[in-house]
Amino acid sequence: MTLNSTLEIKTLALILLIPLLEIMLSASPRADNQAMAKSGRDSLVCYEIEEIVVTAKRISVPVETLPLSVSLITASDIELSTANSSTGIAGDLPGVFIQKTGGFGRNDVNIRGLGSRGRKSLVLIDGKPENMGLFGCTVTHSFLMHDVQRVEVIRGPSSTMYGSGAMGGVLNIIPRRTSSGLELDMKTAGGSNQTAVTSARAGFSSGRFFGSASIDYRESDGHTGNSSYRGNDIIARGGIYLGEDSEITASGKIFDGFKQEPAIISSPYPSETWNDYRRGSADIHFRKEGSSLSYSARYYRNFGEHRFSDGWHSRDATDGLLLHAAGRFLPWLELSGGADYRYQQGELPYQPGSSWSKYDYGLYTGLELSPWKTMYLSGSVRYNQDEVSGSQVSPTAGVTVRTWKGGSIRALVSNGFRSPQINELYMFPPSNRELEAETVWNYELGIRQDIGSRLKADLTVFRIDGDNFIETVPAPSPPPMYIFDNTGELTFNGMEFSLSGSWHRSLLGRVSVSLLDPGDYTRGRPGRKFDLSLRWNTEISTVKISGQRVDDYFAADNRENPISSYNIFDLYADLEIGEGLTAFASLENIFNEDYAVFTDLPGGSAGLYGMPGREFMAGLKYSLDRD
Repeated sequence: MTLNSTLEIKTLALILLIPLLEIMLSASPRADNQAMAKSGRDSLVCYEIEEIVVTAKRISVPVETLPLSVSLITASDIELSTANSSTGIAGDLPGVFIQKTGGFGRNDVNIRGLGSRGRKSLVLIDGKPENMGLFGCTVTHSFLMHDVQRVEVIRGPSSTMYGSGAMGGVLNIIPRRTSSGLELDMKTAGGSNQTAVTSARAGFSSGRFFGSASIDYRESDGHTGNSSYRGNDIIARGGIYLGEDSEITASGKIFDGFKQEPAIISSPYPSETWNDYRRGSADIHFRKEGSSLSYSARYYRNFGEHRFSDGWHSRDATDGLLLHAAGRFLPWLELSGGADYRYQQGELPYQPGSSWSKYDYGLYTGLELSPWKTMYLSGSVRYNQDEVSGSQVSPTAGVTVRTWKGGSIRALVSNGFRSPQINELYMFPPSNRELEAETVWNYELGIRQDIGSRLKADLTVFRIDGDNFIETVPAPSPPPMYIFDNTGELTFNGMEFSLSGSWHRSLLGRVSVSLLDPGDYTRGRPGRKFDLSLRWNTEISTVKISGQRVDDYFAADNRENPISSYNIFDLYADLEIGEGLTAFASLENIFNEDYAVFTDLPGGSAGLYGMPGREFMAGLKYSLDRD
């Protein structure tokens, strides 16, 4: 290959950076961590404590004991991110790819090649499903960045715990929580394409009471014609401690967003498409976490109203109930179980009589055994009943074996399913009331290993077999000409690897590799994705550079219509200029790469969308934390 083009130079830069990162990470560590731990910035200490997740079992558990493949996005990762939504921030994780139409708006999550706008990879807010009532999809650009503590991602089917839709995996957005005293955060920024961001959050905890309120407003003219965006998100949350280990909380959210969608690259006509979304939610949650017994109960309601430029107007709502309990009755035995119920409904106000509803419920139970300190066994099963498509049984079984110091091997067999949604059952001519649930089986092996005191490595290989996928096929007795039917089958094979840690007390890094062989289903599913990030921390500043390469990428199945590989690099830097006051700046797509992303949207909107070139943003942040 001759280096006679900008693309080749940037490709070489990425190839050289990866081994450089590995060399720096593998260098001998220093033992001077105390200064960074005291500096108030999230430093290498985050790699030295035991990582805890709640998404896997609805209660807090150490990552190291789980047979699942789990990724964590920490508070400092969120603080240094240039993403405009809390789903888009997951795009640099192994096994995760984000489909989008530009810098603002939708950030649809695909995990291990399965996503379908949140219908086949589940998005949760603090364990609560976030799906539209009619289509079962997720309006991802309604999840902004102002009230997020961390994001937990399970890679692989998780329907045993979370029911319909958790086929590729689960992304759980955990909201911020004020533990004591008073917190105040404000942010204002502006940049390329008339982009402006303003957010504010206040939280308190005093005695038995705690609460918070936040607002986030973002607007931009967009990177190309007909790509402007305006989004406003308001969240309020409050609660009361009922005792040392129990509490009750209530929360509410209102989002209002207007998005112009640009035309796909192949379109000869300029786009005039726009989408106007109003989404909201409310819930009340009781939780008790004891040393031997934990249980919780939650009622939630999601609702929304959508208006589109083609005349579409819909209203929808989902009401749900979540119950869960877990108890450790012997030192080596834990039992858990729960139940959930969901009622979906929606209407098209412009069509009299166009209203539909359906319900489903599930019961699940599980056990975890740790007969020896070096072994952890888990098994669970769900029975799910859908009003239309009938019953579904979803089992999961896994084992984790601790090997040498800081190392473990894990194996997992898990099941995922998706019940047909209202649009597939009742709406429009292709609908079919005889549809059954889509199903996948996942088989994976993984190795986790600490390398020295500051590095963590994780390797996973997996196979996913899918059946009964809903596809559009010629109708046996027209009209209509086409109908939804359970005809699709798939086999995906893949590998995910990540290496993260610290070289110097101030330098953190991560590199990951994602390989996916989707068989014939290559449309919009990259075969190879490489991600890296380097972060340099001092007591008053942070500099972060991140990069991503995507290739073996196609705009059609059967490896047809290849998409050009691309390399993207972003830069972020901040500087503390006063007590609690920080100036920051970011540069996205540093090398002004000309690239496109395939986004799988309904109808003629599916296709390649040109992404933004080099973009600059700068602003101020203020934070007050008073005990």
